Amino acid sequence: MTVRATARLGSERRVPLPGVFWLLFTGVLLNRLGILVPSFLTLFLATESGIGPGATGILVGVWGAGSVTGSLAGGVLADRTGARGAILVSQVTAIGACAVLAAVAQPAVLGGAAFLAGCASTLHKPAGTVVVAQALPESEHVRAFGLLYWASNIGAAISPAVSGFLLSASGYWLIALNVTTALAYAGLAHRLPGPRPRAEVAPTGAADAADAADAAGDGGRETVRGLLAPFRSPATAWFLVLSFCLAAIYLQKQSALPLDMKAHGLSSQVYGLVVSLNGFLIITTQPLVSRLTRRLAVDVQFLCAAVLVAVGFGANAVAVGPWTYAAALVVWTAGEMLLVPQASAFLVRHAPPGRAGSYQGAYGFVWNLGLVVGAPVGMAVLRTWGSAALWTGALLLGLSVAAAHALTMLRTRRRARCPRPLGGRGPK
Repeated sequence: MTVRATARLGSERRVPLPGVFWLLFTGVLLNRLGILVPSFLTLFLATESGIGPGATGILVGVWGAGSVTGSLAGGVLADRTGARGAILVSQVTAIGACAVLAAVAQPAVLGGAAFLAGCASTLHKPAGTVVVAQALPESEHVRAFGLLYWASNIGAAISPAVSGFLLSASGYWLIALNVTTALAYAGLAHRLPGPRPRAEVAPTGAADAADAADAAGDGGRETVRGLLAPFRSPATAWFLVLSFCLAAIYLQKQSALPLDMKAHGLSSQVYGLVVSLNGFLIITTQPLVSRLTRRLAVDVQFLCAAVLVAVGFGANAVAVGPWTYAAALVVWTAGEMLLVPQASAFLVRHAPPGRAGSYQGAYGFVWNLGLVVGAPVGMAVLRTWGSAALWTGALLLGLSVAAAHALTMLRTRRRARCPRPLGGRGPK
């Protein structure tokens, strides 16, 4: 994985963030506040549709498949229609899915609605990358992505309380919240950038040869090439593989971790309180963390993030009570806060002109795939070999990712010190 920019960005003077960014910030916060997440989708189906737990579990799985699909589709859509078009499509999709959920009770139809709701939850996300890439200099990308991540977590912290209150009155108020926030985000999206003229996004000499060839395609062929481009570039493909491994560890917080805490005698209420600390830390410290780590090189931050995620989840092997689980959570949350903004900025730097959305969509795809694959594997290990084996395995996998980042960093810096002579092979 070649890191094009490991400069110490903190040495550059900050610039004010433009109004278009704050429109996006507000939209992201509203969307995360109102989006129908799997936990509340389950509660809505249980209270309003009358279908059984088995069918509900399948529908939640379908929602997850939709979220994975939406990440890839949203990236291509943002590149081809601009941020405005991608967000409008995602919010119209969310409203349509809500309408079906509110009006229909047949499981087959609800499956389609759940898939669309999952798509809508991720379809809009790559559009934010396009806005940041177009509106801000590279030196401000990490700061901007950190603030968007912050906005999403503010919405995520408020959403359970608001959604729970509305659901206690009627499940249809939950649908009304989703529709209202979708309409608000769609209204804000009208002031976001549309597609750029073709000449502005034509590949330059800095792009890979394969990506330059991709831009010459059209129609469905170009769409397929756009989807595959991040996985064909050696730098980003390797980064996506490592990100998938970290996602499989990190997303155990939604699958194996609650089961492990329950096995240690902790109630679901205690689990909720412990995990809510994750959002609290991000809301209260994310801007500060971004500022303090601004002078660290990108590859160093990736290395530190992998170590923190590995050690944080590995520490669950010796956790026995709420305070020890909370201490482990503080460690892996620190890794999360380092990783997420830098990952988005890294992908923007490596994306050819006009492909920032597709590259971010690929990251969302592998991250969501980490849950799809990691959740059943983690629970199987927990049932078969116990929590010590699961969290030790998470520690070893995370440290392997950190080692891979360290080797990449060393190789990159060695190449920077010993550039190959023109026309020659250079040192082996």
